Amino acid sequence: MREKSLIVGVDGSEGSRAAVDEAIDLAGNLGATVTFVFVCKSPSWWLGDPYYQRALSGDLVDARRAVAEAVETATRAGIEADAEILEGDPADELVSLADNRDVDMIVVGSRGHGALAGAMLGSVSQSVSQHANRTVVVAKQMPARARQVA
Repeated sequence: MREKSLIVGVDGSEGSRAAVDEAIDLAGNLGATVTFVFVCKSPSWWLGDPYYQRALSGDLVDARRAVAEAVETATRAGIEADAEILEGDPADELVSLADNRDVDMIVVGSRGHGALAGAMLGSVSQSVSQHANRTVVVAKQMPARARQVA
């Protein structure tokens, strides 16, 4: 029997933290491994190489921090976890990695922008849900007031 696995999109946001927490709970219940994935958006190449390299370096610092925090949280919970840092469109890269690894589930966070902002800004969670060939769990971030009560 194949071991169950899931991938989790992380970016350091509150929605991402909700996805990490949800994935850890799911992995514990399913006996699954977790791969945390940070996708750096490709900087505009037309601004020139120095700008491109500087932007990419800054993104890599954020990426390493986000995946390290997620892996540490999973490890403390007794979940086997690793991480990937990719470059490209976040939704496309998450779906592609899920297909290539034949994972059981994708977990992403929701930023809670609402319908209008989501339509204008685009939504990674919406795009992943529409294009993935497997189960997608969208974890909603907990409002600040609810976090204080919990």
